[in-house]
Amino acid sequence: MPVPATDTEIAEQGVQPLNTPRSEVLPDGARWDDLRVALVLDEVGSFRRAAERIGVTINTVRARLDRLEGAVGLRLFRRSPKGVTTTAACAELLAKARRLRDGLESLDVSQSPPLVAADEIRIGTSEALGVLWLMPALGRLQARLQPRAVHLQCSYDLQRDRSFEVDIEVGFRRSDNPERICARLATMHFMLFSSRDYLARNGAPATLADLTRHRFIEQVAPGVNSYIIDFLVGTGHEASFKPIRTNSGMALLSAIERGEGIALMPTYVVALNENLVPLALPVQLRFDLFLSYAAELRNAPPIVETVRWLRDLFRPAGQPWFAEHFVHPEAMADAAGHALGLDLDSGIR
Repeated sequence: MPVPATDTEIAEQGVQPLNTPRSEVLPDGARWDDLRVALVLDEVGSFRRAAERIGVTINTVRARLDRLEGAVGLRLFRRSPKGVTTTAACAELLAKARRLRDGLESLDVSQSPPLVAADEIRIGTSEALGVLWLMPALGRLQARLQPRAVHLQCSYDLQRDRSFEVDIEVGFRRSDNPERICARLATMHFMLFSSRDYLARNGAPATLADLTRHRFIEQVAPGVNSYIIDFLVGTGHEASFKPIRTNSGMALLSAIERGEGIALMPTYVVALNENLVPLALPVQLRFDLFLSYAAELRNAPPIVETVRWLRDLFRPAGQPWFAEHFVHPEAMADAAGHALGLDLDSGIR
């Protein structure tokens, strides 16, 4: 019968147990970083001094405390102009947290916070943005990060939190997690597009109401503004007008490129295919694009290099489709031609 490993042997293998009695188990949903804020607040008595000691902003301290109080369902601190003081309900929780802190501080933990995988950097984004814009430039990033691998994870679900699966996330949702750095990366503008072939066969709609006489294709997926046709032509069209729907941005683009209909698409598609035409209809939508990553990784060299690469990739200079202000695709000819590798005088690729 095998002999169980001692605590010393387990620690030497890189895993050291915290032998916490059941009576000291923390409430479900309580996170250690939030508990650490509560401990520091109890010691220093003010949001400002707690923020200075931890090295975060006052708003981050407040947000973590709010999240902890929401998780445990108790008011833990009384706020006043003179500072904060603990409530009676806070004492037992802080006692448990101190015992956990003492155990955690006895561990031999690396000073460098880990990436999801030690030998690679993982980037998460939407399927279409990943395939069309990030993947073609991934070789340039890997050249900067050698010998580290680069792993691009594309998703159809833009609502799912993947912060524990990827090191950097690029998406349309602003992270409200106080433990993550979140910054606007670019602005994406959307218009109705079709192909020259489709318009040659079917003509162009002159008004939004004319869309019901055309084939409309839309993307329907979590986190996508689905059923956009209802906002364009109103409700009540369901009996006579049925759009084609897909959860894939790539499938939608492929259908439009092949002359299958009309769709709402980002204006950067003019840099991908010169046969795509924006329609002269009053539809201009904009969505901000964000990057986010764990705050503790802010100085990690792979994160710094990847953020620089992303900033270059979405830089508005020379790429007007990512500018904060709207630029009509008709004014993007030079930039789109450069991205497509076209000789603008001869039209030859």
